[in-house]
Amino acid sequence: MTTLKSVLAAIGVAILMVLGAFGLGRFRGREQAEEKSDRQRTEEKAASAEAVAKRRVEATKEASNVQQNVNRMPDDDVDRELRDNWTRKG
Repeated sequence: MTTLKSVLAAIGVAILMVLGAFGLGRFRGREQAEEKSDRQRTEEKAASAEAVAKRRVEATKEASNVQQNVNRMPDDDVDRELRDNWTRKG
């Protein structure tokens, strides 16, 4: 009877060790996945912020170019160009 209890106790301990190792591995894997997703989100935010900054710079340059062109043009040419090319969006 004592050997049966010892064998059952050893089997129980082995099962608990396997389950503990599985739980620990799962926890570490989840932790690594969360770190990876956080890092990826940070990189995506940085990339989108950089893209927004580039678009703003390009829009500012284009607006400056248009303003310079309009300043050099006679008023009649500006009026004609607006009538020919400008349409309201919407």
